Amino acid sequence: MALSLGGTLLLAPAYGAGLFIGPAFGHLYAENGSQALLGIGLRTGTALISLSAAESAGDGGNGPDGDFDGLGEALGWIAMGALVVIGSSVYDIATAGKAAREHNREHELKSARVAPTVSGPQGEQVGLSVTLQF
Repeated sequence: MALSLGGTLLLAPAYGAGLFIGPAFGHLYAENGSQALLGIGLRTGTALISLSAAESAGDGGNGPDGDFDGLGEALGWIAMGALVVIGSSVYDIATAGKAAREHNREHELKSARVAPTVSGPQGEQVGLSVTLQF
């Protein structure tokens, strides 16, 4: 769960990649590739489709009176896409812990620790370190 949450938060500034890829980190660690790829695909596909539909809905928006006919529809598509992306992210983060525990039990992992790290000459490199003991 820490990998999924940490990946989401750390990658969020990278063009929103954290919302698409980050929640899958825990499932990738647990070698649960099908769930990881399903989540990444669902989030990415939904975002692309909803943004495309919102753009299409907004294109017809400026009528002769200057009103925005398609604005409500465009916002509806964006809201629907955001709900699916956020819901899928929450689901992947919430289920990553169980998947990792099962993986660790199968591989007889004794302990695991995830810790934030700061390095570089002036502390400009931030990341996560993972320590595993078998």
